[in-house]
Amino acid sequence: MKPSQPKQNGQVTSSTRSSIPTTSASPLPPVDYQLLLLSLAEDYLAAAHGQGSLKALVDREINMRHYYKLVATGLSCLEVVLKRFKLQPQMEANVRLRYASVLYDETKNMREAEQTLSEGIKLCDRYRLLDFKYNMEYLLALVLFEGSPRASLKFLDGVIKTAEAYKHNAWVYGLRFLKVSLLLKLSSHQDVLSALTHIRSISGIAEQSGDKAILALASTVEALVHLRGSTSAESIEQAQRSLAMARSLQLDARVASIPQVVVLTNIVDLACSLQQCDPSQAVNKMQAMHASLESRSDLWHPDGTLLVPVHSQDSSKTPGGHGLVRRSSQGSLAVTFHWTPWEDIYALGFLLSSIATAHKNTSDGLKSEQMLKEGIRRLDGNNENVPVLKPISSITSRHMWRQNLKRYLQTHLVFALCTRTAWKAAQEGLQKLQDTAASFPQDLELLDLLIQYLDGVIKQGIGDLDDALSVFQRPHFSVTSVTATTTQAHLELAILSTFNSILIIRDPSHPSHHLLPPLLSSLEPHLPHIKNSKPLTSAYNLILATSPNSSLPTIPKTKQYIHTALSAAKAIANNQLLCVALSLMSDKFFKGVVGGQSEKSARASETMARKAMDALWRSVGAGIVGDTMELAGRGEEAEKMRDLGREIARGLPEGVVQWEDAAREDVDMR
Repeated sequence: MKPSQPKQNGQVTSSTRSSIPTTSASPLPPVDYQLLLLSLAEDYLAAAHGQGSLKALVDREINMRHYYKLVATGLSCLEVVLKRFKLQPQMEANVRLRYASVLYDETKNMREAEQTLSEGIKLCDRYRLLDFKYNMEYLLALVLFEGSPRASLKFLDGVIKTAEAYKHNAWVYGLRFLKVSLLLKLSSHQDVLSALTHIRSISGIAEQSGDKAILALASTVEALVHLRGSTSAESIEQAQRSLAMARSLQLDARVASIPQVVVLTNIVDLACSLQQCDPSQAVNKMQAMHASLESRSDLWHPDGTLLVPVHSQDSSKTPGGHGLVRRSSQGSLAVTFHWTPWEDIYALGFLLSSIATAHKNTSDGLKSEQMLKEGIRRLDGNNENVPVLKPISSITSRHMWRQNLKRYLQTHLVFALCTRTAWKAAQEGLQKLQDTAASFPQDLELLDLLIQYLDGVIKQGIGDLDDALSVFQRPHFSVTSVTATTTQAHLELAILSTFNSILIIRDPSHPSHHLLPPLLSSLEPHLPHIKNSKPLTSAYNLILATSPNSSLPTIPKTKQYIHTALSAAKAIANNQLLCVALSLMSDKFFKGVVGGQSEKSARASETMARKAMDALWRSVGAGIVGDTMELAGRGEEAEKMRDLGREIARGLPEGVVQWEDAAREDVDMR
């Protein structure tokens, strides 16, 4: 989210044309070429933007040559007015701002835009046109950022200092929010810290001035920045403190009347619970997010524009018009932000909701998968046919955002299919993603890594272990290649890939078994991170419990590993990890033991595997129950359970079937 560009401030419409008398006897007034050219410019630009829609862009139905010809003609009209006519100061400022905004939106001619704005700022200084000046300085910061980000930030510092000196709070908010958005684009650690400093400055001024809506927004953005920088326990705690401030303000009518702020607060709050792996809280917060999305959708501007009111005491003295800072007919001010349309945020809500309910997907009618499919359906829906009267760059940006969101929805759907061993459907979903991987933008490196990891998971799941190992041992999946700049998501994928590699080569007969000790050792520097993640903790302890290294699996140690794995899996309600841990416990401690406890343990593992819809572990669990019944002298029941296990095994991928007999005899995580 960032303050919207002051494009429309300089728009000149055809309503300013001279009227033409209808009486033929009256002489025609002289043609006002200045107003005629301005009207033609707006007509040409409106005609160009009127061609655009998301669907037309996707289907390549927009004639780009004709589009840019219309834009160029509109720019030429504005340029002629600036160079050939002597304009009134306010009109000249208006035209210069419009001309520069079109250059910024539609061309790469940043030098011309910079020159136009610089001359316009001098004009505004000379005639004290503060509203136009601030809007031009805002746009100039964006123009400078395209070529020299640091110069842009330095320029903004000066503008902010001037606005603060004049106590023009609304402009201070807008300009500081702009700097926050630019700093986050640079994304270095120092830039993130600087962004937090500016957000806190906004909060301080808003709190002193009683601008509660601005304070609520700043607190929510601060929470988002904390999560964006890191998902450590400390960052999540800082994010939650900021959210607590935002929530304390939501009872205020001025805050409650802005649905986007309430929705954003609920989204960030849900993200905190997802990072903490707290399934019960995540479900509750997911419901709150959906309630806020559905209850106030009528107050959501179609293009996502967000107006945050400013009620500072000096509002009457603050310049404002129709740009970044707008003034209502009652004289109140509002800072304008450009955010995301409601239907796009609603699709994002389906992605977050599916993650929040993923732990009970198999026990709740596959609702998590249904949410992912609904999100994809909405992104492919008919709303793309709605015309968007905006520059083609805006349409392209929104289209790319929707496409990237769709790819993440598809990726999570493949993960969900893998979790319940639906390998054929998972392969089909992965193929769709791989077919479009070449078109991924550079900032989607994480998505590319997720797809590669999924490729390895599916290969391992269908028994193609050699190819799976080659995927997991790629250089970017090595924990030894992790650096200070490696993202947390990338690190976790590297850790998971190491886990997968260990599970493949742990068999002493595997030709790469000699790599097992180095792989286990490579995880040691990352133990603090593993211990802070319950899913990683559970998986890591299961690996230690089954390691063939004689220095590790003493009976007390094995009990400790399985107990830790079970506790972590229960805390996050992960049925798959639970069924593996219970199966291991039955095999390690109750194999060959007659009694109620052994049968109870065996049935628990089979029940959990059935609940997880994991065909492989259901087959293994049925075999364990059958062996336990055989020892108890219940041969007929034992044979029925073994038959059930064999029937399930016949439905497993061909590459897995050859390992099934060994897996039933020795539940050793093959």
